[in-house]
Amino acid sequence: MIIAIEGLDGAGKNTLTRRLVARLADAGRSVATLAYPRYDARPLGPALRGLLTGDAGLAAVAAEPRATAMMFALDRAASRPDLGVLLATHDIVLLDRYVASNAAYGAARLAAPERPGFQAWIAELELGTLALPAPDLQVLLRIEVARAQADASARADGDPTRPRDAFEADDGLQARCAAMYEDLAARNWLSPWLVVDRESGVDTIDHWLAAA
Repeated sequence: MIIAIEGLDGAGKNTLTRRLVARLADAGRSVATLAYPRYDARPLGPALRGLLTGDAGLAAVAAEPRATAMMFALDRAASRPDLGVLLATHDIVLLDRYVASNAAYGAARLAAPERPGFQAWIAELELGTLALPAPDLQVLLRIEVARAQADASARADGDPTRPRDAFEADDGLQARCAAMYEDLAARNWLSPWLVVDRESGVDTIDHWLAAA
């Protein structure tokens, strides 16, 4: 089973993932995790980091939402063998970002009339052409945009090796992305969604799993 954890930069996805791993392990479930983008995985990882940190050689790609989305999608496609092994050897695989991240952030960079077509293209690209497995559950970690921005900024201040990237530092993009995520969740885009908060998120997911 694939559970994808989605949300804004600074929402607390990594913390939720760690708490959920502990809860599921205590319940006797075999759990694995994988986070996207895979910045350390060559050949695409360093290029993805460069896209988000202002590498001049990648400026033309970074400026085009579809080109940027293709890069993120290809990173996931390159991970398919590893993801397949995790799925074959564990009950649950928790993904810190997945296909919906591409749909939300890419659409947030486009004019409103272009967004539905872009999101349909992402679904066909990643689940169709690149044959990535569909998530069984997608979790939107809801948070006020201002709080997420403050937390992302505090994280960067506390870790000099982790400065805010171009997406994290764009307040307008983050606000639009929050709206895109809400729309995807409301439509159960690709698969069922749960909308959770930091405090009760683990319990909500646990209850869903118990009923599934």
